[in-house]
Amino acid sequence: MSVKSATDVYGKLIEDLCESLDDLEGDEMQVLRKTFLPKKGAGRIVYVVTLDEIDHLLTLDLEILYTLFEWSLQRSSRLVLVGIANALDLTDRFLPRLKARNLKPQLLPFLPYTAPQIGSVITTRLRSLISANGSAMPDYVPFIHPAAIQLCSKKVASQTGDLRKAFDIVRRAIDLVESETKKKYQDELNEQALQLSPSKTALVENMNLSSPPTTSTRSPSNLPTLASSLATLTPENAPRVTIAHMARISSSTFGNGTTQRLQSLNLQQKAALCTLCALEKKKRASPSHSIFSTPSKTSNAAPTVRALFEAYCSLCRRDNALHPLTGTEFRDVVGSLETLGLVSAVEGRNGSFMLGMRTPSKRSRGMGGAGMGDERRVASCVGERELEGVVEGGVAGGILRGLLAGEGLD
Repeated sequence: MSVKSATDVYGKLIEDLCESLDDLEGDEMQVLRKTFLPKKGAGRIVYVVTLDEIDHLLTLDLEILYTLFEWSLQRSSRLVLVGIANALDLTDRFLPRLKARNLKPQLLPFLPYTAPQIGSVITTRLRSLISANGSAMPDYVPFIHPAAIQLCSKKVASQTGDLRKAFDIVRRAIDLVESETKKKYQDELNEQALQLSPSKTALVENMNLSSPPTTSTRSPSNLPTLASSLATLTPENAPRVTIAHMARISSSTFGNGTTQRLQSLNLQQKAALCTLCALEKKKRASPSHSIFSTPSKTSNAAPTVRALFEAYCSLCRRDNALHPLTGTEFRDVVGSLETLGLVSAVEGRNGSFMLGMRTPSKRSRGMGGAGMGDERRVASCVGERELEGVVEGGVAGGILRGLLAGEGLD
């Protein structure tokens, strides 16, 4: 099941775990408490609840996570809670109240995949496509050359170690070879059809006028189609991804692909990014940013998600330029920009304004931290010139240019 709001979590749990909805009394939280923390002598049913992408719940309601974790860690609890998150220190950073109550859950970290592991998974998946009765050699890998697999594995392992990223690169590389193969076969068919057309028939002298000249019995209509030509390809003889193909895809994924990523954004994602750049530009232009001024905690702080959302709504409503998103939708947009590497979460007063100015001794004085939910501080990873380069013309381009200028920001 999937939830879009914090209130859906309790409702979904009741719907899936409670047998009789008619006999339930009280609000959803009380019903679940009675189910997971029954009185002595109650049934021995154990409920196993798995929360995937638990990071997303942090932007919804932290109190719900606190409650579920606390229920599962009680001695009399019938709830076994399994949370899956991307952050290894999620409970320490976002749920410190659990540690204060000595209710720290058990952690099972999954380390990033290494290059040999990624290569082994990709090779095994590709070899499984070969038929047992095929004529290929036992160590043959279809569709991708082993050297290209090695290149992909090393690239992904050195960047993220995420197997999903490796699969995405493999898919894009195979798509590239597929398009090249289709173009090659189509060009060959077009050439054959051109050779059989009347305009390409050679002029010859008919020595025997009593008999008509012989013509080819094969007409363009009898030529094989593209589908029939491609049907002859099998995993054993199909073209394979080379190192050149893999290097091209890897470069666009991990290299200087900022422009490509910016061009793939929708209007609302570009609007959020333009607003963030406008806030940062305004901060840098403020008098407190002068080299003669003394840095302060607030004037050098990167904007929080809440402040960014308020500025975004203000700029969108100015002259009714763009209908703003809701708070939940905007947080999803910021999350997608973080996934693409266009926005990064920063700690306290660090970020694009005061990088490297904090000393380790100040971490224990409560001066910032990564923040939770709407109080997280974010900074853009792209410059104003890069954004201006991908702002298209027309009405949408005018809206984005107005947001990027930041006219009307307090």
